[in-house]
Amino acid sequence: MSLPPTPTSPRRTPGAWPPGAVSTVTDLDGPVRHLDLGGPAGAPVVLCVHGLGGSALNWGLLAPLLARSHRVLAVDLFGHGGSGVPTGSRPDAVTADRRLLDRFVREVVGDPVVLLGHSMGGVLTILQAATAPETVRRLVLLSPPVPGTAGRLDLAIAAKLAFLRLPGVAGVVSRELAALSPEQVVERQLRRATPHLHRIPADGIAAAVTETRDRAARPDAVAGQAEQWAALLGTMALLARPRSWRRTVAGVAAPTLWLHGDDDPLAKPDAARALAASRPDWTFEVRPGVGHLLALEDPAWTADRILAGDGPGSR
Repeated sequence: MSLPPTPTSPRRTPGAWPPGAVSTVTDLDGPVRHLDLGGPAGAPVVLCVHGLGGSALNWGLLAPLLARSHRVLAVDLFGHGGSGVPTGSRPDAVTADRRLLDRFVREVVGDPVVLLGHSMGGVLTILQAATAPETVRRLVLLSPPVPGTAGRLDLAIAAKLAFLRLPGVAGVVSRELAALSPEQVVERQLRRATPHLHRIPADGIAAAVTETRDRAARPDAVAGQAEQWAALLGTMALLARPRSWRRTVAGVAAPTLWLHGDDDPLAKPDAARALAASRPDWTFEVRPGVGHLLALEDPAWTADRILAGDGPGSR
């Protein structure tokens, strides 16, 4: 199934989608939403996979820079981002999400993609590249966690889950965090993940606050958090088996770029560099002054690094 032409009349949810983005629902054994963030028709596709604390909306600042030369799509794994399409609860969320990515590439895109994963989305993209190498022409990782860090996952994610009133999560969050407003939850999450919060544009923070507030008011979004919680636990189990996970990483044959923050709560640079160095064909680069490397923090720098290795000579 080939991608349709870049739409000229985008359908938008007021205040939700980035400018020019088109929201599309595809039936892949259940409704799956993705954002088409633009780009030249027929150009190579960059498929963006968000982390456990986010949604397809996370790519709103990076996408326009990539879309100058690539077609940019972003899946919405948990039915967030104003989509109103919860994915439902699945016992093995990590495996199910990886299969979803595989079907999306094969049935919606139809060609090998540049697969871009942030945070826990990087775990999913590594799994995809290792198990279905024919679907990935290039892999880009933005601050994924590394083996042995499962016990250090950012509790601010749990705070957001508790704020959204998912049963069974509130007990792992302090009373102080549980009492915070949506604005305070989001700002604390960003501040903990990014010591240099001034790098994040004000409109990026405002968008994250709006998204969190909107989710909290929607029962379908709360239902989607059950999937996120299952994915969090499943990912922790993967990372807690370092030898097995290193074998998975060793199975990635696609050219790979790993961009990492120098003060990352999920993985210190030395540990991330050691894992990346186990693959001589990987490019690893640390961004000084950045914590959990998000597209929000310096989209121009991130886009430059991604596109530098994906010019005509690399195709």
